[in-house]
Amino acid sequence: MLEHKGSIDIKTDRLLLRKFEIGDAEEVFATWTSDERVAKYTSWYAHEKIEDTKAYVEYMAGRNEVSDYNWIIETDNKIIGSINVCYSDDYLEIAGISYVLGHKYWGEGYITEAARAVIQFLFHDVNYRKIIAGCDSENIGSSKVMEKIGMKREAVLREHIKRKDGTWGDDFQYGLLKRERK
Repeated sequence: MLEHKGSIDIKTDRLLLRKFEIGDAEEVFATWTSDERVAKYTSWYAHEKIEDTKAYVEYMAGRNEVSDYNWIIETDNKIIGSINVCYSDDYLEIAGISYVLGHKYWGEGYITEAARAVIQFLFHDVNYRKIIAGCDSENIGSSKVMEKIGMKREAVLREHIKRKDGTWGDDFQYGLLKRERK
């Protein structure tokens, strides 16, 4: 049985994962939502106007149900990305996670650290049985993160992703069972 707790603060050695706040919009815009490199493999296009990011941040900040899990990722009091539960099935006890990180912070292990902390929380505090995630087959960085946190590639959905340039990409699907974690 799941014990939902909502987006409570999670601290790691280098990071603070916390709820979105209305005042985050400008930093979020500057850090990732306006960056084409960050948006390349996402379902959304890079924001051209701060108003788009303000609407996004307001939406995320307003998600306060106990079953909502959406965190800003901070290091040294700077917003560097976000991580959230983008899919949840309470009956099957499965949560799907997604994450995004400002380009300036790629390759530093921040998403791996954040994802490990979120998975620990979702398994041990909320009591999910399985965590899933997916990415475009060309998004090598995201695939590496999922493998580093112990997820196993469970499926390749061929030509399942329509990219922004109109081409089709394979969707790598990963999963991790609670019993596989110590």
